[in-house]
Amino acid sequence: MEVIPFQEQQDPELRLGEGRSRTSAEKAQLFELKIWLPGQGAMRDLVRAESLQQAIEFAQNRYPKCKVEVPATAAKKPKLARAKNGPRETARRRLKLVEKKGESTNR
Repeated sequence: MEVIPFQEQQDPELRLGEGRSRTSAEKAQLFELKIWLPGQGAMRDLVRAESLQQAIEFAQNRYPKCKVEVPATAAKKPKLARAKNGPRETARRRLKLVEKKGESTNR
């Protein structure tokens, strides 16, 4: 997306375009950034860049007069433990009880 003169008149500080607010490099990765917009609060955005420094620069070019933070990595979710009393296990136990009762009455 090239910046057209109409956009420049709207916001002269807006710096968009290849190499200024985005990249199409093959080595590019997605970086999650927390962007504080003046008067609006914070938002999280995924910025495609080759390095973290470049991602911060792209975010500052895309959102003028903003503050950019790198959020702390989220803690990994704990591994879920399976319950021993699920429907299959309950059905299996009932079947064993029925078989035991059948054996005891046959004797």
